[in-house]
Amino acid sequence: MSDTLQSLLKSVNLAGYGASARFLGFFEKDARYKPGMEESAVDFFMRYFRNDLEYFLIASSVHANSDEVGHYGDAADDQRDANLIKGLVGAGLITEFGYKERFGRDPSSLEYTESVEREWANIGLMKAHDFPIASVRSLLVAKMIVYGLYGHCFMISLDWNLAFYPHDDFGFGVIGLTDNVNVQVAHDFLAQADQLPGMHSIIRTPPTD
Repeated sequence: MSDTLQSLLKSVNLAGYGASARFLGFFEKDARYKPGMEESAVDFFMRYFRNDLEYFLIASSVHANSDEVGHYGDAADDQRDANLIKGLVGAGLITEFGYKERFGRDPSSLEYTESVEREWANIGLMKAHDFPIASVRSLLVAKMIVYGLYGHCFMISLDWNLAFYPHDDFGFGVIGLTDNVNVQVAHDFLAQADQLPGMHSIIRTPPTD
């Protein structure tokens, strides 16, 4: 799977996904947030690819900063976040640790910054079918909403050479990984997402040589 990881790192601009050379678009909420929007977006993704999810790879450096999780300030949200994190750690999909304990107590220091950047860049590959479908769903939901959750998360299809990523505007973006990318699959997915209530899509065509 190392070739897949190298392809991802070459194709995706981790500093700004939309600046990736083969960025194909995204969908997001186009109205005021309503509870459940994140679950609607994830459930759409899961339904759309229900026959293919078992073949997807998860590329992730997602981790929880225990200094922050549960301290957002809203009791219901904090409990939801804590439950999601507990389940994901238990499933082996993410790790949890305290930034202060691991990186030091001076966020303004160069050492702290470089340590956090290394943690974000520490992307590993996992097979989606190695985890319960409910846990994969929880990972995607958590990536959109959990306070104190950090890192990169991509759902990769090797059949189509596509990387889908959840984002915190309650939707998914799509990036092509090779020149032999199935643009049509990405565009059809985004066109369908554009029909979801309260959502809209931006569809991009990659440049051709």
